[in-house]
Amino acid sequence: MIVISVEGLATSALGCYGSSWNETPAADLISSRGVVWDRVIAGHDDGLKVLAEWLKPPTQHDPEHWITRWNELGPVELITDDPRLSNQSLDEDFDQAWLVELDEVSSDAQPCDEIEETHLARLFAALLARIEEPDSAAVWWLHTQSLVRCWDAPRWLVPLDADELYSEEPSDEVELLPESGESIGDDELEMPPWVFSNVLPPQLEITSHSHPDLAVSWMRTYGCQVRLLDRMMSLLIEYVSDFDPVIVLVGTSGFSLGQNGWLGYRTGPLRSCHHRVPMVVSEFGPVRHPALTEAASFPEILAKIKDAPDHLIHPATWAATAAEFEPRVVTHSDKGSNAITTPRWYCVQSPGEEHLYLKPDDVDDHNDISRLRHDVVEHLASPLEP
Repeated sequence: MIVISVEGLATSALGCYGSSWNETPAADLISSRGVVWDRVIAGHDDGLKVLAEWLKPPTQHDPEHWITRWNELGPVELITDDPRLSNQSLDEDFDQAWLVELDEVSSDAQPCDEIEETHLARLFAALLARIEEPDSAAVWWLHTQSLVRCWDAPRWLVPLDADELYSEEPSDEVELLPESGESIGDDELEMPPWVFSNVLPPQLEITSHSHPDLAVSWMRTYGCQVRLLDRMMSLLIEYVSDFDPVIVLVGTSGFSLGQNGWLGYRTGPLRSCHHRVPMVVSEFGPVRHPALTEAASFPEILAKIKDAPDHLIHPATWAATAAEFEPRVVTHSDKGSNAITTPRWYCVQSPGEEHLYLKPDDVDDHNDISRLRHDVVEHLASPLEP
């Protein structure tokens, strides 16, 4: 089994989760024959804390933990670019662990010209080198934080769309005009590029003075890095085709692409984009599981892949009608906000205010209906402890 976990992986950038603006053929391929969990919600917006839940057993030497179960078939190995895993002893239960260091990214760094020069190419090369070794492992786990640290993908991965070439002429559309009493400087609505050349990911608020296409340009830039990840997955799928292992793609956290008025990792007010994560298994399908799923169940899923893959998604569970308020997943944030997700509702509790969104229809939390459904807010507003 090969597990690929990615910090800051937005579902909105994956074709298998309905993306209309980014192409991810490798992820789409494994999802087409495997299992896709539609609504996986993490218990924290910090991807490292979510990953820690997956890697560390509840008790030392837990015989039911997924690493212990897979050790019956062979070693379980880790390859990562995140030194925090070793610093926090999150790698100590693996038989072997390798660190492929991610260089510090400066504000003036430029993207690579070729895929082979990128950090992800080096990281996946380390994985392929381990797979080549004669002492084959039962599980290879590759974890990367590159989506929140380093956008070095060649920008030609997102070719310019000839049908959407920008006009240099000023727009006359009403939404570009300043509100009454406001003025806009000559450079405040400067046309953004098709994709940005920034290698350092943004931490940026979208304001009334931002160009309407600013978020779209940053989405393409983020999508470029996701396309690089997808290219690496395609290479991996081809490389291991002879023994065809189970491949798992999972996000430890999401990424804000403007849904909450911000662009960046863990930026702006807590919203679904921060902690809804993708989870795809390449076999035992095709099944699309629509039910609300807590990300904390991922270790159990990994154990099932080894011991009872036919019961990965029980038919009764898949076809069950969800209750309005159960199950519920509580998500914490270091900023002091908490979120409660149920099959029908998403409620964010921040100091002095609550926000409520209808789920699963309001995917990106656009329509706050807390003022209309005080009863739901009160029902969900039980005291929460981090």
